[in-house]
Amino acid sequence: MDGFVDQLVGEGLPFHRAAAEIDVTVRRMESGDFSALLVRAGCIPERYSHDSSEEKLYAKAMDVIVAESFRRLGYDAEVSQERANSADVVAEGGRPPHSLVADAKAFRLSRTALNPKDYKIEALSRWRKGADYSVLVAPVAGYPEGESRVYVEADRYRVTLLSYSHLALMIDAGAGPSQLEAVWGRGGGGHTSSTVGAATYWSALDSALREALAWDLADWSEARREYFESLLTSAADELEYFGRVKEDIGAMSREELERIAVDALKIDSKVRTIRARMAKTRTLMNAMEARED
Repeated sequence: MDGFVDQLVGEGLPFHRAAAEIDVTVRRMESGDFSALLVRAGCIPERYSHDSSEEKLYAKAMDVIVAESFRRLGYDAEVSQERANSADVVAEGGRPPHSLVADAKAFRLSRTALNPKDYKIEALSRWRKGADYSVLVAPVAGYPEGESRVYVEADRYRVTLLSYSHLALMIDAGAGPSQLEAVWGRGGGGHTSSTVGAATYWSALDSALREALAWDLADWSEARREYFESLLTSAADELEYFGRVKEDIGAMSREELERIAVDALKIDSKVRTIRARMAKTRTLMNAMEARED
């Protein structure tokens, strides 16, 4: 997906056109290609600058991928067109029918702070807006690895946390809405402590999924291991990228390094802002003195 994002941004397409191209491409993907895409999804490439066109389009691609995942699970699903205070994806299906909203998250593997507020779990529960269930999808490396309030809040607000690999496993298992409703409704458990460990949460979720899908533990463990190996491959790719960056920096001249440092610190932009404020201050001072005269 990152290569496709690079191509679309390079073509200079408007954001909505590029997002539409991603949607069409993802819908047409063969099942094997789509599963391969899912297990590598959600990890923002380190080469993307923060708030760049590439990063924003990659995040939108995750919305598209989650919507398509729910379609392949038998739901009628679409990316939400609401701009604020709403989930990324809405879906409906099953017999009897039920509905859900889903939020798609993407993180950098280099990200260090995993704060509960960044997941907006309580907000996602409110964004249900009449839907029966809420789901949050992120790469497993984007969730806290140890004890965290995130897992307590997920159960308290009845938000099911998933990784993109869980979606791939469900699709490959031929799961449908009626089987999965028990998984979406499993939250609400009371916790005596303020935090829950990642292994505790994910083990409980895996047990619920295996029961819903009637999967043998050995088969489930093998599929899960494949995902983790794919994640490690992604991490190795990013380490290789940073290795190349260090080599490029080592080969630069002093002038090139100074230019990069000035750009990184946004010095010229800050200087322009300060000068503009100085000019406005002088204008204001002159206007006040003119009134006094």
